[in-house]
Amino acid sequence: MGTLSEHDASALLAFVSELRALDDPLPFPPRLVAGLRALVAADFVNYGEVNPVAHSSIYHVWDSDGQGGVECGDDGEPACSRDYWWSVRLTHPTFRHRIASGDWTTARKVSDFVTLQEFRRTPIYEAFYRGYVDHWLDVGLSAEPQRTRLFVFTRLRKDDFDERDRLVAALLQPHLAERAEATEAALRAAEAMAAIEDGTIEEARRVVLCSASGVIEFGSASSRALLRRYLGLENGRVPTNVLARRELTLQNGDRSLQIRVARTGALYLLMLEERDTRIEKLTPREREVLEQVLLGKGNDAIALELGIAPATVAKHLEHAYRRLGVQNRTAAAALLGSIR
Repeated sequence: MGTLSEHDASALLAFVSELRALDDPLPFPPRLVAGLRALVAADFVNYGEVNPVAHSSIYHVWDSDGQGGVECGDDGEPACSRDYWWSVRLTHPTFRHRIASGDWTTARKVSDFVTLQEFRRTPIYEAFYRGYVDHWLDVGLSAEPQRTRLFVFTRLRKDDFDERDRLVAALLQPHLAERAEATEAALRAAEAMAAIEDGTIEEARRVVLCSASGVIEFGSASSRALLRRYLGLENGRVPTNVLARRELTLQNGDRSLQIRVARTGALYLLMLEERDTRIEKLTPREREVLEQVLLGKGNDAIALELGIAPATVAKHLEHAYRRLGVQNRTAAAALLGSIR
């Protein structure tokens, strides 16, 4: 286990303080990524969000020697290069480990799994990293079915990352996750307010505005009905202990209500999402298989995509049917699609 010097600890605390005070719509703008590069002493830092189902980039931010930027989607990247990257991604040691284990939040180095010589012989290194990367350290945020998020630190022609570097990345991870959550809550609040102002009924029906004392100032009939069903509200007042939470999930039979809370001026904004909890019984692999079914793929195509046997795909589907209480792939996929 690595240890931090007094200087390292002070620098880490200063960065966390800056992270909490940052006023930017992006969760991790280039200047913040530059601060990460200084903390870990990397040549290059990249924060990327990708959709593993659609095989597409959502956006990424990078910094190298003070030169950084932001790219959204796959713009500017040739389709052939992008397709090849996805086809060889499992030859990357840390990617392979994370996809197999489902663990994206533990700090990992390539050298945890292979030597530098072995890494250089992988197809992904040969095609994308030769001449740019010798050593690799990454740490991510919790994965979602259609989004994985990863911070990547790399070095070239220098020593490998050590346990001190791993410790810094591990200590940063919960603060980075908190920053991402807070930024997304602010974005959802802004979008919900815009929906209310624009009269977008589909969005506004999932939003409640209330005062600091819990008095509901705005709420559609359907959103009030949800609060009555799950909170037992009869007096039009949301309990203040609910407002004090950033997120709360309440259960009612096979369904649950997720309440996300954000401040907007003097009001509290509650974003409501009712879900079918049977979906939560699926294992990550069963859900991944069903995501592919939603894309219209057959068992053979799913097996090729996930690197498993067709019989294994069939077995995952069989288990998924049992957990969801359905009889076939159409019903299972429809149930999954209803909560996307």
